[in-house]
Amino acid sequence: MVHEPVMVRRLCLYVDRFNPPYAGLIRNVVEKCREVGIEPYAAPSCADHLATFGLDEGGKCDMGMVIGGDGTILRGLGYFLDHNVPVLGLNSGNLGFLAGAEQGDAGRVVERIAGGEYVVGTIPVLRGTMSSGKVLRAVNDFSVNRSMMGGILYFEIFVEGERIAGVAGDGVVISTPMGSTAYSLSCGGPILAPGLPAMLVVSICPHSLSLRPLVVPDESVVSIKIGRLRSTGPVVSVDGAPSGSLKAGESLEVTRDSGSCMLVRFDDEPGYYSRLSLKLGWGARG
Repeated sequence: MVHEPVMVRRLCLYVDRFNPPYAGLIRNVVEKCREVGIEPYAAPSCADHLATFGLDEGGKCDMGMVIGGDGTILRGLGYFLDHNVPVLGLNSGNLGFLAGAEQGDAGRVVERIAGGEYVVGTIPVLRGTMSSGKVLRAVNDFSVNRSMMGGILYFEIFVEGERIAGVAGDGVVISTPMGSTAYSLSCGGPILAPGLPAMLVVSICPHSLSLRPLVVPDESVVSIKIGRLRSTGPVVSVDGAPSGSLKAGESLEVTRDSGSCMLVRFDDEPGYYSRLSLKLGWGARG
């Protein structure tokens, strides 16, 4: 789904405090914003760092801008998810698969969003519910990983209440199509086109050569039920960030969330398949 661009007058900047982009890039964005009539503000989590650039902590804004690599952009998307605003990722890292622009284009990008020269697309979000009742949301994926002291992990996979497999291994990843180029890809999963109404279930280092990645409709409920444990229970991570743990007999249930994440793109940027070739290095001859 594509949304109409909004008039941007207040822009909220998000950076990682522990690994911020270089000062010149931030200063360039801030100065260009004020030059074109956009007032920049700082997200609360990085307000102390951005205060050195003359930015106040922001309230309601028209758009979010995340400056960093894919990890930072993921964290920024999680932050802006509850603010219902479009988000532009400005890549200052290595891969930048989630980014809508590169750091060298920062000044031009600010001019374009000020003039409404952008499009807003939506990507699905997953909702995970733990046995404790805790509810989590993920843009890329949920993962259930064995703890360092827990040894091999035993778990079962259910789809719509129907048992699919009993697994012994290191864990499992449940991802959106956008997340199929992240953790699940490194575990041997396929790449899904972002518009597919699907979820991807990929086991991590399973002790069975017959177990293969599974693609299911995104309205399905996928359940991961933990079996016997030797020690501490597995860790549940949301987009790579540890967010809880499970005990023997407990489950994580995952389905599509009712909300979605809005990403800012530009008409003349490479399309999804071109980005795959460019970012993953498929264009180079072996």
